Amino acid sequence: MKELTSVELNGFSQLLTNEETAIRKYRSYAQECTDPALAKLCKSLADRHTRHYETILSQMQ
Repeated sequence: MKELTSVELNGFSQLLTNEETAIRKYRSYAQECTDPALAKLCKSLADRHTRHYETILSQMQ
């Protein structure tokens, strides 16, 4: 695989930052929710963004 350009690395970096933000927010929402169904949904969304983060990171290696 060819090396990534600085523009590509910057793009990946921004994607990782966005995924980290989403993960933090959904985890926080899950902890604060009083509705169990909504808390479960937020945890599921946090898990999904964690998988996105890991996929993006693996593409950078």
